[in-house]
Amino acid sequence: MGGTRVGGVRRTTGRLFTLVLVVAFLALAFSAPAGAADVRYFGSAGDAHLNQPIVGIAATPSGNGYWLVASDGGIFAFGNATFHGSTGAMALNSPIVGIATSPSGNGYWLVARDGGIFAFGDATFHGSTGGLALNSPIVGMTSTPSGNGYWLVARDGGIFAFGDATFHGSTGGLALNSPIAAMARSHSGNGYLLVAADGGIFAFGDATFAGSAAGLSLGASVVGITMNPMGPGYWLVTAAGGVFAYGGAPLYSQSGTGAPQGWMTGMAAASGEAGYWLANAGGGVFTFAPEHRAYADSLRPKADGASSIAADLFDRINAERAARGLDPLAWDVRLANQAAGWSARMPAVGFRHQDLAGILNSADYAGRYSHLGENIYHGGGTFAGAGPAHAGSVGFMNSSGHRANILQPGLTTIGIGAYCGPDGSLWVTEDFGTWNDWAAPVWNGATPGAPPIARPDLAGPHC
Repeated sequence: MGGTRVGGVRRTTGRLFTLVLVVAFLALAFSAPAGAADVRYFGSAGDAHLNQPIVGIAATPSGNGYWLVASDGGIFAFGNATFHGSTGAMALNSPIVGIATSPSGNGYWLVARDGGIFAFGDATFHGSTGGLALNSPIVGMTSTPSGNGYWLVARDGGIFAFGDATFHGSTGGLALNSPIAAMARSHSGNGYLLVAADGGIFAFGDATFAGSAAGLSLGASVVGITMNPMGPGYWLVTAAGGVFAYGGAPLYSQSGTGAPQGWMTGMAAASGEAGYWLANAGGGVFTFAPEHRAYADSLRPKADGASSIAADLFDRINAERAARGLDPLAWDVRLANQAAGWSARMPAVGFRHQDLAGILNSADYAGRYSHLGENIYHGGGTFAGAGPAHAGSVGFMNSSGHRANILQPGLTTIGIGAYCGPDGSLWVTEDFGTWNDWAAPVWNGATPGAPPIARPDLAGPHC
């Protein structure tokens, strides 16, 4: 392959091309109906006249709905969550402090501060502490995988097991730095985690300790713990809406239901990778979804094969942005899959761009993204018979069009796909986007200068 000149920079074995669609064009021609991005938000009690504050939230097994419960036992059902009854009209001895759902999603239990249990739908009563003199009040509950039992946890970490729930230990005899706030069971049901208000974690049975927030300056007490439904790890949530992820649980970022505000009282995780919800005392529900993944190590591209090239480019791009005081781009799985597919197709269809306008208007993108941009690269030949990642990175930074995408403040997310051809050549697609409801800085039409390049080093993975 002969040398080409791009942006005044000599490239020995590379072809670079960029496409940036003008903001006004995308917003005008491919705008979606309002609210289309909020596909996982099913409603809230924020506008309802509540007799008592909301104290918990629980998701349906499918993740297509949730229940809110108030301290008087009033139930508010959204999505495919079904109302099975409540204690809203009863004279309770103690206020309700939590809710747990049956495995089928056709019922739920409410637990009161004195340990009284109220079962609705197909949820079965297996016992309670309602008649016992407790050392500390009950603060939460969780059910066994079978639904044939449940655990209650007290403020001092005392555990009360009923039905087929097994006692695995407690903190009832320990001197705690902070009171226990909530509990969650392991996936197998053979263990559980307790979380204290300071973020301290106590693991029992086969539940695995993956980290805690103890010792951190949280600014607000931890009020809940939720297991990652897709695998290991868990989330902690504070009363201020802060979420802390441990053990591989992914962080998600805000979707289009408004910034969390008020006193958070609970968190529920949806099935699969659908995200999670936070609920506040006023009945507000705040949605966090995978399209809005936060920039976190757990969400980096996988470093295997050609993906290691994508990972290196991802790090280099965010290093350039950080050097100029810009927010990092979030890794976007949807864009990454799109980019990887295109890189693999280019050897057959030619070195050219995708139809970004058509993609933006497609079902998977409409309403989720307001802007898309793309950089593509092909390297090989005399370049050591391969295409190292740094060749594309430095080449992009020395080309004003590519650099404008990389350093655009109004872009929020990126997906990168690399393909190594049979001849050892490298094909790369970098797809940039702006999430439709992301509070990104104002779009800047000016192209930043190239120097200094933050990552000019020549080391890096190659085909």
